[in-house]
Amino acid sequence: MALRALFVSVLVSLTAGEIVVYNCCPNGTMVEEDHSCKPISIPTWLPAVYSPGNGLYEPNTLPGGWKMQENTFPACDSGAIPYFFPSVADPNKPPSFVLLDNGSLVLTVPHVQEIPPIDPGKYCVNIAGCFVCPPTAESQASTQLPRVKKCCGRKAVFSERSSSCKVHSQNLNIPNVTFVEGFPVCAESEGFVISGKLDDTHKLLPDGTLSFRNNVIQEFCIEHIFEHPNDGVNVFTCPDAVEGILARDDIRFTLYPIGLFLSVVFLAVTLVASCLLPSTYHVLHWRCQTNHVACLLVGDLLLAVTQLSGDALDGPACAAIAIAMHFMFLAAFFWLNTMCFNIWWTFRDLRPSNLDKGQEACRLRFYELYAWGGPLLIAGVAAVCDHLPEDSYPNLLKPRFGEKRCWFYGDTEVFSYFFGPIAVLLLLNLTLFAATARELTCGLWKTEVVKSNTERATLGRVCLKLVVVMGVTWVADVVSWVVGGPNYLWYLTDLINALQGVLIFAVVGCQPQVWAGLKRLWCYRDSPGDGNHARSSSSNALPSCGEQNTSTTKGMETLC
Repeated sequence: MALRALFVSVLVSLTAGEIVVYNCCPNGTMVEEDHSCKPISIPTWLPAVYSPGNGLYEPNTLPGGWKMQENTFPACDSGAIPYFFPSVADPNKPPSFVLLDNGSLVLTVPHVQEIPPIDPGKYCVNIAGCFVCPPTAESQASTQLPRVKKCCGRKAVFSERSSSCKVHSQNLNIPNVTFVEGFPVCAESEGFVISGKLDDTHKLLPDGTLSFRNNVIQEFCIEHIFEHPNDGVNVFTCPDAVEGILARDDIRFTLYPIGLFLSVVFLAVTLVASCLLPSTYHVLHWRCQTNHVACLLVGDLLLAVTQLSGDALDGPACAAIAIAMHFMFLAAFFWLNTMCFNIWWTFRDLRPSNLDKGQEACRLRFYELYAWGGPLLIAGVAAVCDHLPEDSYPNLLKPRFGEKRCWFYGDTEVFSYFFGPIAVLLLLNLTLFAATARELTCGLWKTEVVKSNTERATLGRVCLKLVVVMGVTWVADVVSWVVGGPNYLWYLTDLINALQGVLIFAVVGCQPQVWAGLKRLWCYRDSPGDGNHARSSSSNALPSCGEQNTSTTKGMETLC
C-alpha cells in the first residue's frame, strides 16, 4: 500500500507539471570533473533561472513547480558519459550555461552553441558547473534545419495574464524546422508585441525567417497563448519591425509629408507677405503672427524631412533634429497663445484703444520674453536631461531623443515634455477664443455699433477665422493621442493639421488687402514718381481677419 501511495504521488506530481532538476552533488559540496563531491563553506546552493518573458528570477528562488534533486547525475542514452562544463569564474563574463524557466538547459560555450536546449533529466548542475549528456544523432541532425524561436521553449506556452511562460504540454507541429527557446531581441526596454497569427499574413519561410506583408523579419518567435490554446499560433515581434513595415504600407505616411511640404510653401508665402506689408496700426499682432508663422514653417519642414527619410536618418543628426523640432513647435504654440491673448486684450471692452509706440514696445518685449523664454526653458531642460549620465540619475525621465525615431522615445516622454505643456496652452487658447467670440457676437451685436447684415456676416467670418488662427484644430491632435483607437478615425484631423500652413495662408495671406498691397508695391516699382502715395497706402495693408466695410468696424482691423 505504501509503494502504491508513493507511485500515485509521483504520478500526480508529474501530471501537475512538476520539473525535477538534478544537483550533481549534495548541498554543501562542489562537484569535480571526476564526478566526486568536495565540501565547501556554502551550505545551500540554488541555480539562477532565466525567464524569457520576465528576465532573471530573484536570487536563491526557484520557479513554482520546480524541485531540486540532490546528488544525482543524468542517465545518458546508450550509456554515454556526460560532458563537464565548468562555471565561469570571471563575473564580467557570461556563464557557461543558462537554466530556463521551463526546466531546459542552454549551453552558452561558443563551440557548442549549436546544441539544442537540453531537457531535464539529461543534465545536472552545480555551483562548480554542469554535466550534460552528449547530443543524440537525432538532435545533431536537427541542427542542420532552419532554427525558429519558440518563445517559451518545449513544454511551456506564454501566459498573457502573467506575461510569463507557463508549463504546458502543447507543442508546435511544424515540420522541417528546429525549435530553439527565446524571445525576439528588441531594443533595450522596448519589449515585444504580438503582431498577429501565423497565417497568410505572417508566413514562415524555408530559411526560418518570417514574411510579413512581403517584408522579411529576422527577430521573432512563435508561441501558443495559455489562455487561448485553440486560437492558433501567435507571432511575437519587436515593435519597431512591425511599425516600420506598416509605416511604409500606410498611405498616411505618403500624404502627410506632401501636406507638410505644401504647408511649408504656403507658410513661406505668408511670411513674405507679412514682411512686405507691415502695418503701423497693428505692430503687436503683426510681430506675433510673423514669429508664429516662422516657427511653424521651420518645424513643419523638419518634420517632413524626418518622415521622408525614414530609417536613413539616425544617430546624433536624428537627435539634433528632434531637439530642434521640439523647440520650434513649442515656440509656435507659445506665439499662438500670445496672439490669442493679444486678440482678446484688443476686444475685451469692444472699443479697442490705440497704444503709443512706447507702450507697444513694452508689451512686445513681454511677449517675446514669454514666447521665446517658455520654449527655451522646456526644450533646454529636455535636452540637458537627455545628456545626463544614466547611472547618476536613474529615476530621471529622459526624452531619449533619436533612440527610437527622430522624436521622443515613447508616450510617457512625449506627454511630459511636449503634449502636456501644449494641452495647457490649447486650453488657454480655447478659453480666450470663447471670450473673444462672445465679445464679438453676444456683446457687439446687442449694441448699436453693428446694424447691417453685411457687418454681421463680417463678424461671423471673424469668428470662423479665429478658429484657425487660434489653433483650435490642434486640439484634435492632442485628443487623438490621448484617446487612441483606430488610425482611420483621425485621418481627416491629422491631414488638416498637416495642411495647417495652407489654412493659415487662406486666413492671413489670401486677403483683399494683401493683393491690393502687392499690386500697389508692383505699381510703385513701375512708377517711381508716385512713390510717396504708394508707400503711404501699403503701410496700412496688413492682412485682417475682418473686412473694411464702414468706419464702425475700423477697430476690428487691429485683430490682424
